[in-house]
Amino acid sequence: MPDFTVHAYGTDTSGRTIFMTAYMHDWWERVVADLGFRPTIVQGAFMVRNGGGAAASAGYHDQGGCIDVRIWDLTSGQQQKLVRTVRSHGGAGWRRDKTPQHGDMDPHCHITLGSDRPLSAGAAESWRSYLAGCNGLANNAPDYEWRPRPLVTNPPQEDDMPAYRDWDKADKDALVQDILDADMNLHEPKGSPDFVGVTLREAIKNISRAVDAIPSKIGAEVNKAARRK
Repeated sequence: MPDFTVHAYGTDTSGRTIFMTAYMHDWWERVVADLGFRPTIVQGAFMVRNGGGAAASAGYHDQGGCIDVRIWDLTSGQQQKLVRTVRSHGGAGWRRDKTPQHGDMDPHCHITLGSDRPLSAGAAESWRSYLAGCNGLANNAPDYEWRPRPLVTNPPQEDDMPAYRDWDKADKDALVQDILDADMNLHEPKGSPDFVGVTLREAIKNISRAVDAIPSKIGAEVNKAARRK
């Protein structure tokens, strides 16, 4: 059972207490172990206990799930490794800086662990944004960082449906076959006994229904596989 009790873990760069749940702290230590270096925390979670967080954070850090770490002292390679490691461990991480597309903030990496509890409304929204392939900002623009394929969550989301570009060859071949089966009337000569005279509009509807059915078929197989584990 996850331990969501809140504890103090040292101080940030402004001398404020770093608060995290035991659950998030254990997760962060696993991230650090894989990184091979320890990024400096500039803002922890539960900042209401410190009188509030940075104004630019818009209350995201008021509850659990969010920390900010310093990046100006990291190389470009270390910054990329930080984002990749956080995301590979099931969290969300974005590098923020002064450019409008990256939030127009002082440089740092904002990290959200969506499985931590409780989350502020802002933290929960940024997590939903990440799951949707967006940047975690108010404009909800596309994510500009590297993303795992398939997406990693902590714990795994069994119902997370992969995008078509993430399907393997067998899934894509099955889609093509289903479309061909649905549209077989367009591929039979008019005198063939298999020709039943559907209109082009009807054939397109058949194709559309076949395409719509593919995610459900794959989802059913995913659920079967999960139950067998």
